[in-house]
Amino acid sequence: MKHKIALVALALCAAFAAAPVVRSQQPQVSPSPAPSPAEETPTFPTQVELVTVDVVVTDKKARSIADLKREDFSIEEDGNPQAITSFEAIQVPPAAAATAPVKPRISSNATPEARTGRSFVVVFDDVHLSPFQANRAKIAVAEFLKSGVREGDRVTLVATGGGAWWTTRMEAGRDELIALLKRLDGRLIPDTSPERVTDYEAMRIHVYRDQQVVERVNRRFQTFGVSPLGQQGRRGFSDEDPQVMGRAADVYFQAVARMRVTLDVLDRVLGSLATTKGRKTLVLVSQGFIYDPNLDEFKRTVNTARRSNVAIYFLDTRGLGGLPATFSAEFGPSLDTQDLGSALFESLEAAEGAESIAADSGGFSVKNTNNLAGGIQRIANESRSYYMIGYHPKNVARDGKFRKIQVKVARKGVEVRARKGYYAPLEGKSALAPKEQSTDPKFQAALDSPYEVEEIPLRMTAYAFDETLLGKASVVVATDVDVSGFAFEEKDGRFVDTLEFLLVVAHRETGEYFRYDQKVDMKLLPETKQRFAKAWFPVVRDFELAPGSYQAKIVVRDKASGRIGTVVHEFEVPPLGEFRVSSPAISDTLQPTPEGESDARPRPMLLARRVFQPGAMIYCSYEVYGATKDKASGMPQVSAGWVVRVGDGAVVASTPPTLITPTSLGRLSRLVGTRLDGYAPGNYEWAFSIKDEISGKTLELREPFTVEPSAE
Repeated sequence: MKHKIALVALALCAAFAAAPVVRSQQPQVSPSPAPSPAEETPTFPTQVELVTVDVVVTDKKARSIADLKREDFSIEEDGNPQAITSFEAIQVPPAAAATAPVKPRISSNATPEARTGRSFVVVFDDVHLSPFQANRAKIAVAEFLKSGVREGDRVTLVATGGGAWWTTRMEAGRDELIALLKRLDGRLIPDTSPERVTDYEAMRIHVYRDQQVVERVNRRFQTFGVSPLGQQGRRGFSDEDPQVMGRAADVYFQAVARMRVTLDVLDRVLGSLATTKGRKTLVLVSQGFIYDPNLDEFKRTVNTARRSNVAIYFLDTRGLGGLPATFSAEFGPSLDTQDLGSALFESLEAAEGAESIAADSGGFSVKNTNNLAGGIQRIANESRSYYMIGYHPKNVARDGKFRKIQVKVARKGVEVRARKGYYAPLEGKSALAPKEQSTDPKFQAALDSPYEVEEIPLRMTAYAFDETLLGKASVVVATDVDVSGFAFEEKDGRFVDTLEFLLVVAHRETGEYFRYDQKVDMKLLPETKQRFAKAWFPVVRDFELAPGSYQAKIVVRDKASGRIGTVVHEFEVPPLGEFRVSSPAISDTLQPTPEGESDARPRPMLLARRVFQPGAMIYCSYEVYGATKDKASGMPQVSAGWVVRVGDGAVVASTPPTLITPTSLGRLSRLVGTRLDGYAPGNYEWAFSIKDEISGKTLELREPFTVEPSAE
């Protein structure tokens, strides 16, 4: 039965899931030494932003060098030396955590999450991966998740085809990411037909009218007997053969569509990391794509990578280089000898777009190797030792022009990798036309960010109830919003503001997601505003979800001030065909009785709050499903009791098990309550024991709550 939630005063909102907040293991940072009195302290004009550059220095064997000092570095912008104003040498501890933290029942953004650790984004480019290459890629990524990350690392797995966008903290979220990775697959089906044309050939023919490429494709088509003209023995193909031109146009537009999908995802991911500090690494797992300078998406992606200071690494899943398989004798007559060199060259050009993006950001490409796991491990190792250098640029012109950055190290035999530069701000307008978005850009950025935003305190939980149609359960996601800091405007004796929110719930096993946004116009009486400031504003949303693992995230904004808060919560919808209990609902407030239903059973309000005042009356309700029915009466026989324990395990209250009286339809539900008289401030646990008296099966539920100090 789908639960109808009574919504309080003007509040009817949604929930958005979030990953648990886990303290990251802090990397060891060597701060910049203070300048000596003899050194001249530079001064800078107002509104000059600090340019931060992540720098990786390796020796000839690609091993990171970790003993460099500030004085070993110099940095230039457009060839002009710059004064280094900040310097950090960062070492990530090599040891991983022994055990993963337990995920909380209630998720909150109240404890700010450290953002100075490592952030990894693995972009699984399934629109540019064949099924075979995808399997090889999954093995490499799984090995990276097992051995390449450390406790406290933030890892996001994104599929360009839309099947995944999942963020979690290591080590707690490793198994989730590996399970999600297993269901991903390649969507690119290689063209092995006689009229095949490569993406690069298609671009050269359709965009540039490259006659040499046209002639080469003509020869191949004629060799394979593709054209009716050739089969009829008529004169050879002309340079503008309509079949070649038409085929090239089709292939080119398909290639552009795929590239735009991948580049748009890259741009979103890179933009979400803009405010994140620490080492930021994006691993593009793909067969690659051509470089098409006509696409604004290339420029936009590169610009976003520079602005966000993210190092991009391209993991080329094609392995050892050579001629494409479709050019082998297995797929038809051998190539004309004059075309062999061009075919090999085009094999390199096929991934130039992905390689150029990686090189420009300060990363590199792992290519021409079948050891993909070793390549991705090298990427992980490189991020364990790096330097963060900051400077205030001497050129403060806001002209939108590209500023070239060059970092040098005063040591021989080393390789230095850093981003190539950045675009200066452009006064009053953007260097690129803004991309049209269906969602507010600030909302989208907060939604995409792997980190939570704490400007508005939030807490979230989820409740799973009875089965509905089609094997799905009724699920309620509840979020409490702290509105005490909202910029209310007083009008006619009421406090007016608008709460905007965007909620997304994603299913890990299938990639299915539910997206919901709403604006809640609040016109609160003074006493109502005071109550919400203390107990927080409830936002609830009903869903019908299949069993499995879910991640929900909500973005909340105070329209008047523009402040934003986000929180992520992970939860499980259990299998529905077994003896189980609904998620217990604990609250100090009962829902209003629906009009015309005076005999309806009272229900607690579905809140995320688990903190109560001393002396308060708290309630808990739950339902029991799947109990065995008595053959004679057709009714279940289930008993239940409870105890309340303090943090040290001592029992402070209890009731013995008694039979739950079923309804005429055999439904089992129970509402219990206890008053917190004499409860000292601290943490408690409300434990419930449920027994099916017919089958003998038992269940135990444990719900933590806290009694806060008295307000007096």
